[in-house]
This record gives sequence, C-alpha cells and structure tokens, in this order.
Amino acid sequence: LMVTPRSRSGRSRRCRRLLSLFYLDWSSPRCADDCASAAATAGRDVAIGGAAAKSSLGLAAAAFVASLSSFQFGYATGILNVPQRIITTDLGLDKDSISWAVVVSIWALGGLLGAQVAAVVADSRGRRPLLALSGLTCGTSGLVAFCAGTASLAAGPESVGGRSALCLLVLSRFISGGGCGMATVAAPLYLGEIATTETRGALGSLAQLSVVVAIVVAQGLAALITHHLGLH
Repeated sequence: LMVTPRSRSGRSRRCRRLLSLFYLDWSSPRCADDCASAAATAGRDVAIGGAAAKSSLGLAAAAFVASLSSFQFGYATGILNVPQRIITTDLGLDKDSISWAVVVSIWALGGLLGAQVAAVVADSRGRRPLLALSGLTCGTSGLVAFCAGTASLAAGPESVGGRSALCLLVLSRFISGGGCGMATVAAPLYLGEIATTETRGALGSLAQLSVVVAIVVAQGLAALITHHLGLH
C-alpha cells in the first residue's frame, strides 16, 4: 500500500507521516524527509514541554512574591494584640486610653490613603511597581517602629524620649497602613492578571490565604517572644 498524492487529500498530515514510516521505501529521499520531519516535530514537543515547566515555575515564583504584600497586611493586623500590655507599660499608657486607640486606629486611616494612591500608581506605572512601592512603604514602617522601640528603651515613659517614642509608633502605624492599603489593591489585581485558566481559582484565593496565615504567624510570633522574654 502506497500513499499517493490523491489519497493524501482526505487524511491528516500526522496519519500520512505514520503510514509513510511503514509503507514507503526506507532508502527513498521521500522517506528520509518524512523521518526528519517527524523528528523535528518530536523535538518541538519536547521544547514546548520544557518551556511550559519553566513557565509554571515562573508563575509560582511571581505568585509567591505578590502574596507577600497580602502577608504584610495580615501581619500588621494582628501584631499588636499580644504585646499590648508591654507596649502600653513602656510608653506609660493605659490600654483604654485615647493615645493607644490612636496607635491602633491610625493604621486604618493610612490604609484608606494607601488604597487611593494604589489606584493611581497601578494605572500609571503598572502592577509590579505598585507591589514594590507597597513593600518599600512597609519596610519604612518597620524602620520607624524600630526607632520608636529604641527611644522607648532609652528614656522613661514620662520623659521627652517616651513621648517621642509614642509619636514614632503612631507614625509607623500610619505608614504601615499606607503600605497595606496598597497591598490590598496590588496583590489581588496582579494575581488575577497572571493567573492562567487552570490556576485562576488557586491564585484568586492566594491573597486571602496569605492574610489569614500572616495573622496566625503574627499572633504566634508575638506570644513566643513575649513568653521567651518572661514578659507575659
């Protein structure tokens, strides 16, 4: 049985190549061309499979980095709950005082402003610069909080240094709120845009999952450090 040009019109190209391997003369140039074409097709399939594996790895890495923004949001939400008594004692505050209420609630005001800024940055600069700005803002907040803790340890609660520590803590919470407000916009937006059809559901829930995991981590870490230092 030979594959003639007339019979080829009703068959797919793959079937013709398969039949040619069985019924054509192996010494003919036509058979050699078909074998080379089949080998090239197999090589392309292997290359496509390797590219898909690399693409999946890159997608996972991008999703993980983007979810860190949501992690910052959850961490800032729960970090003050456990060490509240220690912080208020060091700053000379009552846990029901207006000053402590400002420390806690100023974070929400920063989040409101950060979310408004995020919309402008996302449209003008893109999603990745917004994620970078969110991380930089939260990092700045951590640096200011470190300065607040240093000032609190170096001075008494009623001294000028103690009042400066309180002001720095309020400023830190405000900056943290701004970064977290950006994260609430940037992370879901970016994850939704990079998700494929197969991963849309998983990546869509990754931002919320990062928030709750970060809350658990913040609570556990604060409790562990407080217990280790004997401050409970």
